[in-house]
Amino acid sequence: MPAIQRITFPVSDAFSSDHNIFKSATDIVNTSAGYMFSFYGLQIEDKKTGYFVTVWQSSVPFNAFAEGTTYTNFMNTLQQAASGDLDSHYVDVNAVDPCIPLSAPVTEFVIFTMKEGIQSSDTYDLFERLTRGLDASKGAHPPSYWGSSRNRAGNHILVYVGWDTVEAHWEAVKEGTELHGVVQELLKQADIHIGHAQLVKAA
Repeated sequence: MPAIQRITFPVSDAFSSDHNIFKSATDIVNTSAGYMFSFYGLQIEDKKTGYFVTVWQSSVPFNAFAEGTTYTNFMNTLQQAASGDLDSHYVDVNAVDPCIPLSAPVTEFVIFTMKEGIQSSDTYDLFERLTRGLDASKGAHPPSYWGSSRNRAGNHILVYVGWDTVEAHWEAVKEGTELHGVVQELLKQADIHIGHAQLVKAA
């Protein structure tokens, strides 16, 4: 089962002026067994949040990398693109090709934080309904996928969806649609943060 690491951060001036930062970070991670690809981009909505995503064959090689001696160097290299702290989550995803949403014209990043007293496992059926509906939506690039954050305390679920445009996403979940109802059910149990980005595959 593939694993996806999502690193978010407030961007520094170097984010847009020196893309060699991402090449350097990719060169570091590229030496690790089980590593597949990296992507980076800027959030469309606030133009202040950066994303760096690494894709792994499974959580086993990712954990080996994260616990190894080069991980600090990797994160320190990425820190040059940030004006604040790096925030990292990784999830296992049930996807044959996890790069499809990341390679779409627009990638939707969502993180759900469970409200007090709610366990993430209580919401799994809703996330299955959500991603099935998103995959069937006009302008989507299926498959979308979701997973529980594995390396951070707390009940966080991350969702990744590929779209033709940001507008296609909002059209799919607008009031009156079945998906809008699913989202409203989820909002009773979790706080939500959504961002979109046009990702670049790191060379």
